[in-house]
Amino acid sequence: MEQPAKKRSFISPRTGTILGIIVIALAVFGVLRSGPHEVEHDSLFAPPPPPTVVVTNPVSSTDLHQKYNYNGVNITFTRAEMASKFSDDFKPGGTYVVRVSLNTTNNNKDTIGVDYVSLTRLILPTGQSIKGKVASISAAVYPGKPQSGYIDFPVNDKVDLSQIKLQFNKTILA
Repeated sequence: MEQPAKKRSFISPRTGTILGIIVIALAVFGVLRSGPHEVEHDSLFAPPPPPTVVVTNPVSSTDLHQKYNYNGVNITFTRAEMASKFSDDFKPGGTYVVRVSLNTTNNNKDTIGVDYVSLTRLILPTGQSIKGKVASISAAVYPGKPQSGYIDFPVNDKVDLSQIKLQFNKTILA
């Protein structure tokens, strides 16, 4: 009986192993090279500074002193600003944006969830109620951890901010 002829490989097993190691080394080098940049490493030790917000066509602003206690969370609305656009607003809605800034403090022992967008309404001088479109403030309010942020409201016409009211959880704030 005749034995079948052995097929000859194009490369030797030793050469194949060396080529495999080189390919793996190149892949590891590529992954490490494409990892976080030097600036991002610094963020492990300190948070990066917040980006500067650019306001396009600022119209007006006013200070607010409206407070509400929601399930032990003190919410203070501090300022209203109107502009055509804010650079950190990625959900355009109306011709203008009214941005309402707020601060919160949780006096509870437990974390409280607050859905700012669905609970807050902007009441225009005409009586029209406008729902917020986006909030920058976290819905999770941790005990003893104050936070600040804003809620954006889309409007189609310029508004006299000194005449606006806020409604939170169906209560109109004074």
